[in-house]
Amino acid sequence: MNDIGAIILAAGMSKRMGQPKQFLNLHGKPLFRYSVETAVHSGLRPVVVVSGEHTELLKEYIRDLPAMVIHNPNFANGMSTSLKAGVKAIKDKVPASFVFLSDQPFIPVMVVDRLRKVYNVAKSKNIKIIRPRYASVPGHPVLFAAEIFPELLRIEGDRGANQVIRQHLDELEYVDFDHSLWGVDIDTPEEWNIYSKEKNDKNTTDQVPN
Repeated sequence: MNDIGAIILAAGMSKRMGQPKQFLNLHGKPLFRYSVETAVHSGLRPVVVVSGEHTELLKEYIRDLPAMVIHNPNFANGMSTSLKAGVKAIKDKVPASFVFLSDQPFIPVMVVDRLRKVYNVAKSKNIKIIRPRYASVPGHPVLFAAEIFPELLRIEGDRGANQVIRQHLDELEYVDFDHSLWGVDIDTPEEWNIYSKEKNDKNTTDQVPN
């Protein structure tokens, strides 16, 4: 078994954006690629990208990266179907996995590294979920121990894992970061207009809590 994997949810229909936001060009790269690069450069394996109707285009944009793209034929039925597709693809390969969103381009590798370090210590205290908070706001990526996978597979509808997280508050540990930008997800044209102008300096190594 490998150490920790990554599931990247990239099958959304981007209804609020009005176009497939996964492929919006942010500083020369499609938006979703930033999450894939963060997962890959953090040493997570395997990295599974869950797609909807644009599977071949997703594959083309990351063909140089060690990540697999899987098609979720039920993507129109909501986020839970993509989360379950990702969990099914990874559940027998890793003892834990991160879940990333494809519209959060500012998360640095150092966040993933910090979450992994916290988990390696906390799992001996029966902690099964590690979640970042950016300026006190809970965000992604969320790390789930494999013991939580069966519950993720039971989620239904257009919802993510928040329901499961709420049921495991005694097995959840937050890791705090000061940078609110790192937690931004881009959903609307207005947000795109604001955040596409941000310098993507997510690989900076300063101001990270010990």
